Order: sequence, then C-alpha cells, then structure tokens
Amino acid sequence: MNAPLLTSALFVTLGIGCLSAASLPESQKIDQLLAKDWEKAGLKPNPPASDEVLVRRLYLDIAGRIPTVEESQAYLKSSDPQKRAKLIETLLASDGYTSHMFNYWADILRLSDNVKGRLAAEAYEEWLKKQIKDNAPYDQFVRNLLTTDGGVWDSGSIGFWQRDENKLDHLAYTVQVFLGTSIVCAQCHDHPFDKWTQMDYYHMAAFTYGMDTRSKGFNPKTEKPRQEFDKKLLASMTPKERKAYMAKMQADRKSAAKETETASISREDMQKVRQAMQDVMKPLRYTSAEWQEGKLPTLPHDYKYSDAKPGDKVEPKAMFGPEAVKKEGESTLQSFANWMTSPENPRFTTVIANRMWKKAFGIGLIEPVDEITDSTVASNPALMDYLTALMVEKKYSLKSFLRVLYNTDAYQRAATTEEVPLGETYHFTGPVLRRMSAEQIWDSLVTLTRGNVDDAVDAENERLHQYLNDLSMFLGTIKEKGPTGLVEIANLNADKLAANQKKLDEMKAQMAAAKDKGGDTAEMAKKLAREAQQLRKETERDFLVALVGEDRANDLRRGYNAPKPAQQTKRPQLDRKQMASMTPEQRKEFIKSLQKGAGSKDVNLATRASEQPSPARPGTFLRTFGQSDRELIQNASDEASVPQALSLLNGPVADILNSPTSQLNQELAKAQTTPQKLETIYLAFLGRQPNGDEKAILDQVARERGDKAVADVTHALITGSQFLFVQ
Repeated sequence: MNAPLLTSALFVTLGIGCLSAASLPESQKIDQLLAKDWEKAGLKPNPPASDEVLVRRLYLDIAGRIPTVEESQAYLKSSDPQKRAKLIETLLASDGYTSHMFNYWADILRLSDNVKGRLAAEAYEEWLKKQIKDNAPYDQFVRNLLTTDGGVWDSGSIGFWQRDENKLDHLAYTVQVFLGTSIVCAQCHDHPFDKWTQMDYYHMAAFTYGMDTRSKGFNPKTEKPRQEFDKKLLASMTPKERKAYMAKMQADRKSAAKETETASISREDMQKVRQAMQDVMKPLRYTSAEWQEGKLPTLPHDYKYSDAKPGDKVEPKAMFGPEAVKKEGESTLQSFANWMTSPENPRFTTVIANRMWKKAFGIGLIEPVDEITDSTVASNPALMDYLTALMVEKKYSLKSFLRVLYNTDAYQRAATTEEVPLGETYHFTGPVLRRMSAEQIWDSLVTLTRGNVDDAVDAENERLHQYLNDLSMFLGTIKEKGPTGLVEIANLNADKLAANQKKLDEMKAQMAAAKDKGGDTAEMAKKLAREAQQLRKETERDFLVALVGEDRANDLRRGYNAPKPAQQTKRPQLDRKQMASMTPEQRKEFIKSLQKGAGSKDVNLATRASEQPSPARPGTFLRTFGQSDRELIQNASDEASVPQALSLLNGPVADILNSPTSQLNQELAKAQTTPQKLETIYLAFLGRQPNGDEKAILDQVARERGDKAVADVTHALITGSQFLFVQ
C-alpha cells in the first residue's frame, strides 16, 4: 500500500474520517504525526467537539473571552463548510487576540506597573501590545528586547531592562523565558541538578552585564580624552576606512572641545548648576537604558571553585550550542541577541513552538516548558521536530503558527476531562480541559455586561506620549545648552537661591537655639521642612522656566499620571418599548444604576483585563481568581477557592449582570417568556441551548420560581464548571 493510501486508511481506522479534513497542509501533517502516535500507543482520538463547544473554545483560546449571543448564533446557523477556518482567521485578526496575547506575555515577561520606573513600565506595555497587533516576528521581537538602547521616548522596549535592578537576576529570567532553561541556581553555586557551573552563569552574564539602567543625574564632563591622528594607521587604510576614521576623530575632537569648555567654568559655578539640577533631573530617573561595551562582571567574593579567583573578570561565552561570534561592528549584546534567536540555536525555536502548542492544547510536548535539560525528550519527538521546523518555515510569525494548530483536526476534538498524572505521557487525543485564566473570566464577564468591546483595546495613550515628548525635548535642551548655558541660567537665579538658603539657615539657627534651651522644637522642625520643600520647588520651577519656558515647565512639573481604567463611556441605549416593559421597581433600579454607574471600585466591567492595572491589586477580582503577581515567570493560578465563589455569588458581579443596563439583560428583554429567558442565559454563558434533561429542570424551576428563576439560573451557571472551564 503506498503512503497516501496508508495514511487515508489510518485516518479512517482511528476515527478521523468523521471530521472534515484540516484546511491547511501543515495542519494535516500534524494530524498524521499524532495519528501514528495514537496507533503506537493503542489509543483512539476523542470524538469531535460539537459546534457549540468549538465556537466557545475558539473565542476563549484566541480572543480570550466567550462569544456574544449574536456571535454564537451566527456560527451555529452557518452552513459554510469553511466556517471554522474563517472564524479562526477573523479572531486572529481581531483586537481581542491582541488583548489575550498581551495577558499571556505579561505573565511570562512579568510586566508590572508596581516598579520604580512606572513610566517605562507603561510605555513597555503599550509597546508590547503594538508588537502583538503588528504580528512582529518572534525572533525579531526578542532581538529588539535584548538590544534596545536609549530613552523610553525612543522605545518602550527599554522596560524589559528596567524590570529588574539586579542584572544577574535579569539574565536568569532571560534564559528561562527565551531558552527554556532554568539556570538561576548556578548564580550562587554549581547547579545541583544540571551540568551548569557558576562559571557558566557568569560567562552568560558577561553578554548582558554592560546594560546600564541607572539614572546618571547631571554630569557635564565628558570622559573621552583628546586623540591625535595616527598617520601610520591612516596610510594602511582603504579610502572608505580612512573616511570613517576621520569622521570618528572629528567627533572626538568636538567632545574634547566641550570638555575644555567645561574645564573653563569655575567649580563654584558648576556647584550652582548641580544644586539647581538636583530636583530638575528627577523626571529622567528610570527612563533610559545605555549599553556600555567592555563592562564585564566579576566573580563574587565567596567564589569557591578552582578555575578562577574571587574578583576575577569573566569574558562572555555561550552555555550551549554554537559559539556567539562577535562580528565586525557588533556590540557584545548584539552578538548575544543574534546567537540566542538564531534558528541554529538548539533551544530558542523549540521553546516558543512548545509554548504555543501548550497554549492551544493545554499541555506542552515538553513539560515543564522552561526547565529543559540536555536529557529532555518531548512526548512526541517527531511532532516536536516538525513544529520546530514549522516555526522557522513561518518565519517566527506566531499568528501563522497558531493558525496551523487551530486548524488541526486534533484541536477540534472533545476535550480530555481526565487529569494527566504528573510524569505520564499525554498523546493529545484532543485538547485538555482547563479552567479559564483570571483574565478570561474577567473578559467573559465584560462580554456579558458590555458585549464585544475588543475595539477599545489598542487605543494609544496620548497623555503618555505627550509626556515622553516633553522629556525628550527637556533632555535635548540640556545637551544643547551645555555647561556654559546652564551656568548662565543658574546665575540668573543665584541671588534668589542665596536668599532662600539664608532664610533656611536662620530657621535652623532658631531651632538649634530653642533646642539648647530645652524647648519643644517639633513644630519648628515641621515648619522648617515645609519651608525647605517649598523653596526647593520654587528653585526647580524657576530653573525649568528659564530652561524650557513656562508652559513646558508646568507640563514637566505636573508629571505623568497613569489614566485610571476606562470607565463606561456610554450608557446602554434602551428604547421606549424596553422601558415600558419594566415594572416600576425595575425602572427604579435602572435609574439608580445609571446614577451610580455599573460597577464598583474594584469590579468595573467596562474594559478588558489588558486595560486594567498590571497586575491588579491584591484582593481585587483578578487577583482573587489567580492573576499572576508578576514576581515569577507564569505565576498565575487556576486553582478554585472559596473567595472566588463568594465573589461571584455575593460580590458586585451578580448585581452588574442583573442590572437593566447590562448587555445580558438587554438580551433577556427580547425573550417573551421565562423559559425563553432561561434559554437565552444558557446561550449567553455557555454558547448553547440547554439539552433535554437541562430543559426539563429549567421548566420546573420556571414554574416554581417564576421571574426569580432568571436570577437563580444566572447564579448557578456563573459559578458552575461549564462556564468557568474551556471545554
């Protein structure tokens, strides 16, 4: 039997013939590799998932939320044989995909607003959303993160480096995320369970150690000494090399001239500038990342191995794979980034292919996904090899890769409900049943409350960019003025500065005298502190006004305040017929809801989770349902808890859903009878109509509870596993 006939027979034998053929040849190849594994293991694939299950799964997996009633019905009523492939295409192109993937990567990259560089963190988040929306190739995305340089006004990607003050820790996170290898133990000693030594760790750290994210404050002096032309060297150069050399030397001479200018300024004048600039420069803290070539780490004082001594400098060297060759014109960091993201790297491509497989099917071919060792073997080696090659073939387009996975026949099968025991091999007879993430639950509740709000995800933060432009202009003005110009500005305010200082000295003397007499100086100390703070602010403002003008100075002093999560921008429109159908009590509740707004301080179901603080505060809805605290890589939890049930039953969520302003209630208003309303609730929450047994129970509840049956069934579904799980 030839290969095509054998494959066809195998598909029929294993039950694949009951599904429509996968629409993409790459998807068919994956199905064939899985089928061979099933045959070898003596397994049959799970039965096909129903359209009702599949449409809900696709929305949750790709867009991160349940479908609206209209979206579910449109899919279920369609007779188009290509409707699944078309829906996958639509969802991958949606802003819902951007929002959902942002939540995914925020967990992996540990994105957090709660860091010192809040401004850089928010710019980083916006940059990440744009990368996802633009479908930036993954290898390019990683290279951009690793080699970013400059101010946050140049690129929000510097937030990657600002995330961790300790650059040795940052290196461990970087290797774990992008190479799937945990080396953190080797920072302090040879790894107890792997081959990595402490020296290996410092060799790797040498690649990234030169990235400086500290605020340098005001430093008018240049560090480059004046250089003379090397005539012998010039004679040996080609015309092109000679031109480049002359340009560099001229630039160095300009720097030397600037240094001479600085040297001609008195120490007293420079002290005035430093004093004035002390507060003025504060907005520039934690806003830049600057690469310093040649800066190397030194071994710690307690280094105990015989291959080197404490304090020795360590040169860069790759831990595995081909050596990271530094090409002409490249920095050490660029050579590291090119080495890491190369298709020849033995782990980079495998790790991201495995991560995306787990995202689609719930379990990776390699588990854990970020603890790969030399002895690690995938559960299906042939499939892992193919997926790795496919990622390269798709040029690291994650959308293209996921499109293949979602179009496989294996993906459209019913979920495996049995938990896969730790250490057991799963053969992917279908996706595994898994609970929604905290963000998926939130976004699904937003869908029930507001409908489809995906198009509100990618709005640019205008205030953020305005302030970043102000900072860029401010820094440019300082450089343009130079030491001489800054001294002139400082001298303009010298008399006022001296008067202010004299006033403070007098207050200090009065307080010292009172203290010597045994008096209570607490109030005087508070007054002195307030006065000093006010005088510092005046000095800062005067200097800024002289430097950039009053309007720009006011903008810089006001600083950047992150916008609060978007509130409900417009009230749901209820027509007169709907208003007339309400009882007086319902109308009263409706008016009350409009007055106070749908939602509470912690549960405002107006925008998606990706638009909320990142991460949410402890104790709020998202954190209660397991959102990561962003301290560790992928630190989210999907474990159930009593506070979660209480939050759904007794918290504001139930009130929001039952409010006349909610999208759910507007759908219910279209139903004529209580049984019809209950069917609408099923369609809204589960994407399907109740089955025969469920319908019999619902009819009974409707007879016994009347109108109260709607709230009863809503409470039952929102806390049930059928709603909270991705089936």
